[in-house]
Amino acid sequence: MKIFIKRRFFPITVIFLLSINLMISTHTSHASENVHFSKFTDVQNNFWAKDEVTQLVEMGIINGYPDFQFRPSVDVNRGQAANLLSGALKLPEIEYQPIFSDVSEKSSYLRGVMSTYGADIFKGKPGGTFGTADVLTREQMASVIVRAFQLKDTGEEIKFTDWDRISESHRYGVKVLAQHQITTGKEDGSFDPKTPVNRATYVVFLHRALVATKQIEPIKNITFQEPILSENYLSIRENRYFTELPIEDGVQTYIRSKHALRFIGSSNIEYAYASDTIYSYRISGTAAHLNVTKRTLTNGDFFLFTELKNSTGTLIQIDIIRTQEDMQQLKLHRYDRYPIQKNKDDIFGYDPSSYPTGILEKSSTTGVISHEMIGQAYRSKELQIEYNTKAVSKTRELVNETEAFSSALLNDNHLSIYTLVSFGYDVVDHWLLDSNHKLFNEKSNMDSWMLESAVNYRKRNAWYTANGPYNKMATSIEPMPLSFKGYGRSLLLIKEDRALALYLQNKEPYFQNLLINSFVNLQNFKGSKTYWETEVTSTYLKNLFGITAPFVDTRFNEQIALFLYRSGKEFEDPNYRIPLRNYADLLVSQKAKGNFIPVDSDSYYISDYFPLVQDVTTHSSMNHVLGGMNILLTAYNEFGDNKYLEVATKIQTAIEKEKSLWIRSDGDIWYKVSTTKNFVGRDYSHLTFEDLLNSYKLWKDIDPSHLPVIEELMRSKAGYLSKNNLGYTTKIKVGLEEIHMSNILPKGPEYTDAK
Repeated sequence: MKIFIKRRFFPITVIFLLSINLMISTHTSHASENVHFSKFTDVQNNFWAKDEVTQLVEMGIINGYPDFQFRPSVDVNRGQAANLLSGALKLPEIEYQPIFSDVSEKSSYLRGVMSTYGADIFKGKPGGTFGTADVLTREQMASVIVRAFQLKDTGEEIKFTDWDRISESHRYGVKVLAQHQITTGKEDGSFDPKTPVNRATYVVFLHRALVATKQIEPIKNITFQEPILSENYLSIRENRYFTELPIEDGVQTYIRSKHALRFIGSSNIEYAYASDTIYSYRISGTAAHLNVTKRTLTNGDFFLFTELKNSTGTLIQIDIIRTQEDMQQLKLHRYDRYPIQKNKDDIFGYDPSSYPTGILEKSSTTGVISHEMIGQAYRSKELQIEYNTKAVSKTRELVNETEAFSSALLNDNHLSIYTLVSFGYDVVDHWLLDSNHKLFNEKSNMDSWMLESAVNYRKRNAWYTANGPYNKMATSIEPMPLSFKGYGRSLLLIKEDRALALYLQNKEPYFQNLLINSFVNLQNFKGSKTYWETEVTSTYLKNLFGITAPFVDTRFNEQIALFLYRSGKEFEDPNYRIPLRNYADLLVSQKAKGNFIPVDSDSYYISDYFPLVQDVTTHSSMNHVLGGMNILLTAYNEFGDNKYLEVATKIQTAIEKEKSLWIRSDGDIWYKVSTTKNFVGRDYSHLTFEDLLNSYKLWKDIDPSHLPVIEELMRSKAGYLSKNNLGYTTKIKVGLEEIHMSNILPKGPEYTDAK
């Protein structure tokens, strides 16, 4: 993408009509001028009809399309030709009469048809139709122009090499048109009577007729300032349908498609910090659907999510077109300035996805700087497996990730295009985030985030949809495609923990927007329940316990509850404590439901997973155990209810009684304890350490008698990490500083994300 720079600015009005339409204007001669502002990317200095097109456009006789194209090679139909003549000749308006079966009171060609028929320019066709959709041939055009401008036979003899091919009814028109030098025919001496007339040719003939009858003085030798196009910008020469989207003031938004769109309806959903407006369309002639969701945030920024769902084998391309005036300078800050070092691992395999395209920085002629974060387009196939319990597991197979964005800058008018291409039986998603201010107050913070997104691309959301982000899932999920490109909505990544940390640090608007979007996604995912269930089956758990989706993952729910608690407090949400209480209550209830592993009558571990369909007790891993206990202690501090402290104490007592069993011979901690009391598995490098630190800080204020065992576990874990140079996370570093134990900080690199 090139950097767009404009140092001079001249406010003009963008012309946007969906076809060749009627416009009436007064015209003053510009014969002395030859410098004009280009309105179209496909009518430039090397275009043969640029003078004629420009003059008639400036007169308001003909217009271009919303995507800054004139489409000179598109054929003109009879209805369009009638509209053009009606406007050029300023014919009087005639009320609707049911003369033609293909022209109704709501027809876009009504005025042109009625006025040209009344002026005896167009005569209609046999069978009672006007033939509005029929293309206009060159010989028909000749007759129409001769009648419209009342041109007379000069007596000059005219012959074309293909005279015999000209219909007898149109020979007079062709002859008179040639006598007045409005046509000179083709270079080979023919007239080519049966060929349809395209827009450029029709404009030239119309222009010559206006000049010949002295209605205008021609403008000659027009010079344009060339448009600035992105490297991937493509002109579309064929006709397209345009449907306007009422997205925002000051920016006009359209859907561009080769297929007509039928509007199904719109709906609105209100959230605490945002509102969704969903526009739904059916792609005519197919079973495909298009949904465009505008998610407006309370700060005025908005996400635009576009989903093209195609259940047929039809190739469909949808372009979202946005045009904006008074743009002085534009620059695209690309993510791919920071290359991703990709690798394959045993858990997730290879992840071909990357990061967004970048941030488009826009400077208006009034000096206002705004930002637009632009995502990639993701084409995927929906996968689903239904079990005999009627439970369902859902995933996506990522087919490809492509750059959707292209653009053009003509003078001070900016065009953005976001392209979604479906090859059939797939879903294509695209997203953008638009703001009328800067998303990052400091460029260094923007650059830092882009670099971080490259380094941690697996754990940074890039494929956003209106229903939540999709990310590469572990290879142990089902349904898993043969390509192993299995993606799903991970609850751990729907919540934007990293965005929360950075927002608390620098208050950048971008992270605020990610947080609000996360609130909406979490609410939608949960629905009416008080906790979050998975929608993807883990074959690891299925093989161990026969568990299929949906089930409750304690770690997911614990982290979501804390995320909503912390972020809700920051956003002054009056309901920020509800998820914390709900999940703490769920944990308290698990012993009675049998989802626990006893140590003795006074201590136990809560199982990692609560199956919703199967009746089975699962293992307990140290990180889940600590996470649940920390939630209970946080709930006790918040609500003062002793039931939370009682269960947390039983969990901590279980750890203390089996401390020596949890510590491995190499100093690390075992990953989990099974229902048969076997301690197995390699623990996470950093995650459990972070949990131990949180436990230490919570018990320190509630009951310090539990600290020695937690400290012993931390020291053992730290020794193992140092011995293997596995490093630490920023949370570990800050946490050890807070409890004055920086002396045990593990050796090795610092990470932003736990491993």
